Amino acid sequence: MNGKDMTTAAPSFAYRLLRKALSIAKRTLMFLPKTTARMLTRPIPGKIAFMTNTFAYTCNPKYIYEELKRREPDRDMIWIVDSKARAKDYPPDAVTVKLGSLKCLREVYSSSIWIDNGIAFSEHFARRDDQMHIQTMHGSLGIKRIDNAVLSRNKRGFLGRRVVRRESELTDYVITNSAFEEGVFRRVFWKDTPMVRLGHARTDPLFGRGGRPVAAIREDLKDRYGILPGSRIALFAPTHRRDLSADDLDFGFKRLTKLLEEKFGGEWTLMVRFHSRTKNIRMLDVGGGVVNATDYPDMQELMMVADIGITDYSSWIFDYVVTGRPGFIFATDVERYSAATGLCYPLEETPFPVAYNAEALFGNVASFDAEEYAKRVKAFLDRMECVDDGNSASRIVDWINGLEV
Repeated sequence: MNGKDMTTAAPSFAYRLLRKALSIAKRTLMFLPKTTARMLTRPIPGKIAFMTNTFAYTCNPKYIYEELKRREPDRDMIWIVDSKARAKDYPPDAVTVKLGSLKCLREVYSSSIWIDNGIAFSEHFARRDDQMHIQTMHGSLGIKRIDNAVLSRNKRGFLGRRVVRRESELTDYVITNSAFEEGVFRRVFWKDTPMVRLGHARTDPLFGRGGRPVAAIREDLKDRYGILPGSRIALFAPTHRRDLSADDLDFGFKRLTKLLEEKFGGEWTLMVRFHSRTKNIRMLDVGGGVVNATDYPDMQELMMVADIGITDYSSWIFDYVVTGRPGFIFATDVERYSAATGLCYPLEETPFPVAYNAEALFGNVASFDAEEYAKRVKAFLDRMECVDDGNSASRIVDWINGLEV
């Protein structure tokens, strides 16, 4: 693959202005019904509302919900989605309501517990004093400075600081997986908010516990992308950032699949999954063992079947690390990224071989040492004081059921 295999298409200024105007108009129209619902609706004890930052059925809320559903099939639980199309990705028995609807307001304010994974509820609703907001976030042991990302994304500036203040005021508990994560969260959002180190439920399937069977996921991949069940899979999923270009991501995809066959044997497929904020960068006519899996709804399921992982600065690989499978970093724009968003610690302090250009990535793959990598992974997880062990969802549900709500 070369740079011409990708295109970018930034929305026009007029389009962005129109979307902003429509958003303001919608918020204005919803002010009275939202305020009325908040004042008059009383929370039902034990009822839970779930929402994710992408509105997809994924991440920590998904796996907490599934553990609750397994134990208490009749528990009152609802999901907030942004469209009817999105609701189709949810289980048939999941109750979904559309954001912005009057029904959504009734469901949200009749729930005694809100669970999300990244400034989702606080972005749209003001919590009542007799409701509880539990934050699970969607990062883990990550490398990128989320404070800078929040404050600078889309040039939010003052609005970014307001997001931080609002999230701090409206969150009752934060579920974490490590001492490192707690330190980051304290610096950014939740200086005084209680934190409970129970692990991230979304990592349980990576230990072979919870989630769909791997065979079922592979069958989906066969139907969606034509990936044969016997093919080994490499997953490349870069993070989002402003000014991202095709050249930042191009390392010669087809060349990598050939190298993987030489190094590890078997037939290989490379799945490329772009972040939801950078879907305007897309692959064209890749073929030859390379597929675009950006539309796959659950990143955790792709990690479950991936034999190796590659990213630049995305936090998903810090979930994937618990599998012990090979992980690699490909970061061509590290200086630009460091200046704009910043890193919590140097890339070289991760357990992953780091490459700043395509040739270095190929060299890292060719010289990969499984024994040395395993030592680095253990040392990294020990240093972070990570508690993920495949039982996080169970611990979280035990804790939720012990709350007085």
